[in-house]
Parts: sequence; structure tokens; C-alpha cells
Amino acid sequence: MKKIYVLAATALTLISLNINHIEVAASENEPEKVIISFKDEIDFEVLDEMGAEVQEELNSINAVVVTLPDQQSIESASIDSSIEYIEEDHLVKAAGQMQTWGYKQIKANTASKIGYTGKGVKIAVVDSGINNKHPDLKIAGGVSKISGLTAFADKLGHGTHVAGIIGAQNNSIGTVGVAPDASLYSIRVLSDEGFGDMTDVIAGIEWAIEQKMDIINLSLTTQTNSPSLQAVVKKAYDQGIIIVAASGNYRANLSIKDVLFPARLPSVIAVGSVSQLNKLSYFSNFGPNQELVAPGENIKSTFVDAKTSTQEDYMVSEGTSMAAPFAAGTFAQYMEAYPHLTNVQLRATVNRAAMDLGAKGRDNLYGHGLVQSLSSKAALFPDLVPDIWYTSAIQKIFDQNITNGFSDGTFRPNSSITRGEAVTMIGRALNLNKNNINHKFTDVPKNSYAAGYINSAVELGYVKGITATNFSPDAPINRGDMAVLIQRIYNLKSTQNTQFSDVPSSKYYYDAVQAVFENNIVKGYPNGTFRPENPITRAENAQILSNSLE
Repeated sequence: MKKIYVLAATALTLISLNINHIEVAASENEPEKVIISFKDEIDFEVLDEMGAEVQEELNSINAVVVTLPDQQSIESASIDSSIEYIEEDHLVKAAGQMQTWGYKQIKANTASKIGYTGKGVKIAVVDSGINNKHPDLKIAGGVSKISGLTAFADKLGHGTHVAGIIGAQNNSIGTVGVAPDASLYSIRVLSDEGFGDMTDVIAGIEWAIEQKMDIINLSLTTQTNSPSLQAVVKKAYDQGIIIVAASGNYRANLSIKDVLFPARLPSVIAVGSVSQLNKLSYFSNFGPNQELVAPGENIKSTFVDAKTSTQEDYMVSEGTSMAAPFAAGTFAQYMEAYPHLTNVQLRATVNRAAMDLGAKGRDNLYGHGLVQSLSSKAALFPDLVPDIWYTSAIQKIFDQNITNGFSDGTFRPNSSITRGEAVTMIGRALNLNKNNINHKFTDVPKNSYAAGYINSAVELGYVKGITATNFSPDAPINRGDMAVLIQRIYNLKSTQNTQFSDVPSSKYYYDAVQAVFENNIVKGYPNGTFRPENPITRAENAQILSNSLE
């Protein structure tokens, strides 16, 4: 029977269970504040004699909080027979939440500030289970695929550590995960010793598919390829699921020339580990299938200690097991921000947004580079220039599901837009019938994405064909034709008082150009031209649609 091994961390350091510590503080600029406890009742005469200023009466314990003028007053008070004890004040720190270096390294704090925390995203942690009693974790559900075990809780701690990196709650304790508002699901396939059967892993992934998970995290490895494993992850990927897996911790084994399985499979995103210096970790596998890297050394996260049965453990650990969930959490941020993108588009987008490390471009050590959290919505299209004239317009039409960009994650703002694309975007903006089967043109395939919108737009009189039977959907649309289209849709009127030097009154688009300009939908160029015969760019089209929707 094939076994699959959990990525054993190469170094483990137990964190003190009492993470909220108390430190003694000596105040240098103020009178000494102390607690004076009396054997019987509070003796205010004694307090007056020593020059004490009472700050608070603690009657339930026969004590007072006072300030004393100097150390000598404390010493003289300590010998009074009515006093039980004198206790110096202490500095108490609030229960503090810690952001790990890895959390900051991938800029998850920036994503959190702009509101992307994985809301609405379902993430399956296929591992040793998750400690469902840990106060820093919230588990939405789960299943055990280990024969004879129905509980999906964690006794090993590995799955809990992975889960914390993804989704530790944003509260006042412990750490915070990359996607604290994602829904975590525990799929237990590994034993208390960190081993599991391949069949259980496959069954766990199958369960994730059936439960419509959005992301699957696989912080486990095997050196053996499995046709069944390959088939099930492909099935998951084909159904739109992002699958993230650890690259493996066998770098010292020179016989291994690539990442391990399942990370090596084409449907899976292989994640290696880097140090705080953004150098490949000494233990991390690498190779042609390395796709991304993420923090994997000295990572503090949630844990469970089965020996003590304590539910508030945290552990510092390292391994590519820790790197993979940083990537999984990042994908959750992008999914929340852009729910209409496919997993293929998301994969391309996250890869493009990665911080390039090592050799320029993708390489065998770092893949596309260090995974980077969503820093702004402009990160969706890495080929856009931030904060330029078209940025808000493109964002607006994206948010309204008018455009999704290209399948490789780009927008190509300077490329021309075709007649079919233009009518499709307008059709989405106006909620035209995309399923209209009253086909008009022989050159528009019936199964084309644009067919229904073109049919609807023609019936409404918004657009005409080049001829009675041809629409030329793949031909670029020029600025003059777009002006005509917008004028027809919104029935715009013009005064014809505005004159563009390159728009003669004899042209069919003359009145339309005046109308869209006067209604603040389209601008001319600084030199007084409109350039009506120029193909309209995708950025210009976005601005026109954005202005039309206001």
C-alpha cells in the first residue's frame, strides 16, 4: 500500500503557552505606586503618617493602592505591625496578536487594510485534521477519510499549524492568518504520526470536489506519482478549484531533480520555501515545476499538544508545508476581490503579481517568485499602469462584470477592441439578452460569446452589419463608429457647436461625435482632433462605457 508522508518540519520550537506575559516596570519620574495590604481593616492613620496618597480602596482584600513620596517611605511602612505586605506595581501588557514575518513579507497586512480577507471562500486543508477547539481558529466543517476514524480533529498538530497560517482569526490573541475570514474545512487523511494512505488522500480531494471547495491545500508529499491522484486533482482543477501543494523538504537528496508529488502535477501549484532574506530555504525542493515560493522558515502558528490536551498551543515550525498555506491564503484574497475570474485566470494573475527572485523571469529555484498579497484592485491586471487616466474606468467596468480581461490575467489597455467585443461589453452593461438565437449574420458563429448580444443589439437598432449578412465581429471598431453606437443607445442630442478639425460635417459620424463629446462621454485630443478613424483602444472603450454608466 502506498503511503504519503507529511512534510516533517526540519525544526520545531515549542512556544510558551502563556504568550501574554507580565513585565516588571520601574517608573522613574513618578512617585512609587504600591499596593498596601493590612492584616485587618485598612488603617488610614498609618497611611497619613507615611505620607501616602490613596488612589484606590480595595476593601474586599483590606488593601489600598497608594503613591508614596520615596523609597524610604516604603521601607518604613514595611515594618509597621498592622501591614500584611507591600507590593510594588507591575506593567501589564494587553493580550497582543502577532503578525508573523511571513504575513508581512507577502504583504497580507496591506490586503487586510483594503478589506480582502478571504470572505466567502471555502478552503479545504487536506492534512492531519484541524484542532477545532483552538480559540484562534474557526472551522466550518470537515471529514475524516481514515478508516475507523470519524473525527476530523487534529492530534498531530501539523494540519492545525497549516490552518493557522491560512485562517487564524483577526482577534487579540496569537497570530493572524492570511485569509482569516475564509471558511476552513478539515479533511483528515494523515494519522497522528503524520502518515497516510494515497487512497485516503484521493478520497479527501474527492470530498472537497463534492463539497464545492474553492481552494485545496496539500501540505503533504510523496515521491511516487499516482495516476489516480493525477486524475482527481485534474478533475478538481477542471471544476474551477485552485490546488496548492508543498514542493517538499528533500533538497539534500541529489537524486530528486524536481518538486515532489502532488506539487509536480500540472493541475497543482507547487510552492517552495524562502527565508526572511528571500533566499530559497536550505530544505526546500525546487525544479522545473516550481511555480511560486512563500515564507517557510520559523513560522509561528496554531498548534495542538496531544500530550497536554491544551487547546491554546502555538508552535514555531518550518518546511514547505508552511509555505503552501501562505499561497493558499493569498489565492483566497484574490478570489474574494475577483469572484468572476476562473481559476486559470487567478493562477496567471497571482503568478504575474509575484515578486521576481533569482534569475529574471521564471526559474527553477523560485518559479515566478515570492507570492504577493492583493495590494490594490489594479493588481488584477499587472499590465495596467496604476493611477493613470484609465485605471478607475477599467476597475468600474470590471466590478460591474462588463469585462474580465484575458485568460492570461492581462487587460491589454492599448490593444484595439473588435466589433464583437464592443457589442458584448455594451450588451453586458445594458443587460441585453445574451441567449438571443435569432441569428442575423453568417460570419457570427452561433456558439460565439458575442452572438446573442449582437442579435439583441441589431434588433434594438443599436448597431448594423457591414452588409446584410456580414457583421465582421473580429474587425476593430473605430472611434467614430463607437460614437454612433453610444448615441443610438442613449438617444443623445448635439448642438453641433463643437468643431473637431478632423471631423467634417459630411461624415456619417459627425453628429454622433458632437453628441458624445457634449454629453461628457468621450473626450477629444489636446490638439483639437477626435481621430474618428482610429481603432478605439480597450482603455478608451473602458472610459466610454464608464462615463456612459454614470
